[in-house]
Amino acid sequence: MNRENLQASIVMVHPDLQNDVLKNQGKIAVVNYDRDLNNDIYVAFENGQEAVYHPSELLVLKDKQEVFNDLTANGSKMEPNDFRALYKIMLLQERNTPQANWDALLIARDNPGVWEHALETPGRKNSVELNKAFTR
Repeated sequence: MNRENLQASIVMVHPDLQNDVLKNQGKIAVVNYDRDLNNDIYVAFENGQEAVYHPSELLVLKDKQEVFNDLTANGSKMEPNDFRALYKIMLLQERNTPQANWDALLIARDNPGVWEHALETPGRKNSVELNKAFTR
């Protein structure tokens, strides 16, 4: 099992993180370096500050198809504001741009009711990586 490639990914420091000396709870950052040996993830914030976090201290957006499936399966049970927020997150994910993903994380951060539907920790995925060979 290999960790997903987080290089240059947009992440959010978990808003409920208790022991963050830098007080970056809920702030969004870009992954600079993901060292698999010690599970350290190096991130950079908008203000130029850099920090090191364990994957369990960070959150990323779930796959857009997973968000869509959750929205269609559980949307009728959600609070209206949570439904709207999750719907906006899904639409932003469709754009698939760094700014759209940043905005989607901001919406998720400000709506705790969608955390379980839209966010996950960057962990290890059970997927097979396919290598493409290009020949003429």
